[in-house]
Amino acid sequence: MEDGRNLHHEESIVIVGGGIGGLACALALHRVGHKAVVLEQSDTLRAMGTTLTLWSNAFRVLDVLGIGDKFRTMYTNLLAYTAHNQHGQRLADLTIADCEGGPHEWRAVERKVLMETLAEQLPQGTIRFNSRVVGIKMSENASGPSVVELHDGSTYSAKVVVGYDGANSIIASWMGIEKAVAIGTIAIRGVAIFPDGHKLEDKAYFYVGNGTRSALLPSTSTKVYWFIVWNDWSEGWQDNKPEELRKEALQRTQGWHPNIHICVHNTPSENFVKNTIRHRLNKEGPDSQVMGGITLAGDASHPTTPWLGQGGCMAMEDAIVLARNLSGVLNLKSQLQQEAPAPASYNQYDSIHQALLDYQRERHDRTSSLSVQSYMAGSVFQSESFLYCFYRNWFLIPRSLNKATFMKRTLFDVGNLPVGTCTLPEDDVT
Repeated sequence: MEDGRNLHHEESIVIVGGGIGGLACALALHRVGHKAVVLEQSDTLRAMGTTLTLWSNAFRVLDVLGIGDKFRTMYTNLLAYTAHNQHGQRLADLTIADCEGGPHEWRAVERKVLMETLAEQLPQGTIRFNSRVVGIKMSENASGPSVVELHDGSTYSAKVVVGYDGANSIIASWMGIEKAVAIGTIAIRGVAIFPDGHKLEDKAYFYVGNGTRSALLPSTSTKVYWFIVWNDWSEGWQDNKPEELRKEALQRTQGWHPNIHICVHNTPSENFVKNTIRHRLNKEGPDSQVMGGITLAGDASHPTTPWLGQGGCMAMEDAIVLARNLSGVLNLKSQLQQEAPAPASYNQYDSIHQALLDYQRERHDRTSSLSVQSYMAGSVFQSESFLYCFYRNWFLIPRSLNKATFMKRTLFDVGNLPVGTCTLPEDDVT
């Protein structure tokens, strides 16, 4: 890699992190006529994890971005939720079509395919690989461009910097935001491949035991996404080889329903992922996540446990809300230039700061609420108490599969992007 020392770039918007949320944000901005540069530290698209569940709220985002139908044709729409104990005894089930607010969508989508689709929609050169951010500087009066520093010595100055760089965000750390903390739970995930087709119905199969649970979600006619989660505070497993993960997954579910083991056995080595579950509540309120023209989004803003399947969905929602708020102030500058000289009192950086505050305030209640709900759901499902597990299995789970409330969190409509926005020239950085 070339040494970027003394190489300086001037951009309008810089997004730190080329994950699903960062790419969705860049595409949303592109759709309303604004160029963003995505700084990704790896040398290629990096799909952390195997699969994520996308519900109706996420498909509304994909539709706004113009790519929703592709995933509808590729991935299975799950039609029911069925809960069992670890041996396969049915506890409760729910037909999704019976839930209020439909029609509903619920699909297990491969991260790699989603990221590649988002990237394909972006102008060439949007994603800058091998761009590991090591620091950031804000203008002295917080009313000017910020400077992002890379590990090779190069820098980017930008009117807007968005930290979409995950739960271990360097941008969040620089802003003084507390790190996400481990909650004492570890997960192994995988995607099983059945070349001749699997035998599962188009529904999600959940299995709960004492301190351990598992799920099988058909993704396509030949692929099944699965996970196994258990209580564990250890951190020394990061160097596990794929075959070690397969062995551990089988051991953790010994004596469980055979479909789990069938899926684990049919998972290619490259499809295993193990990670520590982390979480953070944003106690300081939304304004703490804005400094001048710098803000956070996705897991950098609201790292959430995966128990409700809403982490990726919320990151994509953030992208639309952020692009919508920024579009107004960025377009205003262009309109002022075209129609008349800007008023002496007008400062675009102050307008950008306010737009970022508006974005965070708009998102705070939803993301905080879902983060709390997800954390609490995990606490219920991961209990190791025999008596509590009995109560959970035969009372809490049947009551939670309520057609009036089960899909409520997925009914959120993020809204549309503004229409009739102007497209700025490629070299405009003002």
